[in-house]
Amino acid sequence: MFSLGGQELLVIVVVALLLFGPDKIPQLARTIGRFTREFNKYKSIMEQTLSTEIYKAEGPTKDAMTIEERIAKAGAASDAITEAREAEEARTASGSGEDAESGEPTGTAASAGPGDDGALAAAGSAQRPTTAPLADETDEEDEE
Repeated sequence: MFSLGGQELLVIVVVALLLFGPDKIPQLARTIGRFTREFNKYKSIMEQTLSTEIYKAEGPTKDAMTIEERIAKAGAASDAITEAREAEEARTASGSGEDAESGEPTGTAASAGPGDDGALAAAGSAQRPTTAPLADETDEEDEE
């Protein structure tokens, strides 16, 4: 920004002597010193408060986490990926369109065995519409 050299400091000291006199200069220096200490104290309190709040908002960083926490977090992520992959494979296998054993399309009577009501219901549910018309919509259609 700007810097003070020797000449600038000398001018400031001379002006201070002329304004306050030699008796008041030590008292003025003590007051400025107290103000500076108080200011630095409150500044450090504010910095500490802000960093604490930011840490709470962001959560622990990689460096702040212990080895056990990192292992647990990685294990949870691995489990989630494995479950998602298994669900995708199950969905792909059940919704592929053909039965793996008979080669016939799923959802037909030929693919369901004599007690396979659950399999038939699951295959048929994919073909049903997901929402039924509301009562108000059917009334409006009847009026027209």
